[in-house]
Amino acid sequence: MKLLEILKKLFRPRRYHRFSVDKGVLVVIEPYAGQQVQVLDVSALRQVQMLNISEGGCAFIYQGSRKDLEASGFLSLKFKDIPYLERLGFVTKSDSLLCDSNDEEEQLRIRRVEFQWIGVLDREKLKEFIKQNAIART
Repeated sequence: MKLLEILKKLFRPRRYHRFSVDKGVLVVIEPYAGQQVQVLDVSALRQVQMLNISEGGCAFIYQGSRKDLEASGFLSLKFKDIPYLERLGFVTKSDSLLCDSNDEEEQLRIRRVEFQWIGVLDREKLKEFIKQNAIART
């Protein structure tokens, strides 16, 4: 890590606190971002395990290639089978390899995303979601 990056992290605190979440918190990724979809193919949705969340974004773990989620740009949050927030726009901040494998389909990766614009009502839902599902501040 470069000295400048270290100094930025030391002197520029996070805008929002980050929280680890319960195992039952899932992120549902929509496969297409730029296209207007008339009928959403439910089989194309991808559920992945969330690691942490803040009011500004979240991190999740998934298996497969980086290319698998390249076209996505919307996600939904749910706890077990209970949906909370749907179709939050996001931008990928980082995507890194956790466990290397020769087969791209077997690679374990972590993706950190930043939420795009969130309306007032959805922001309140997000705060409540964090309050109910956070297990520790990280």
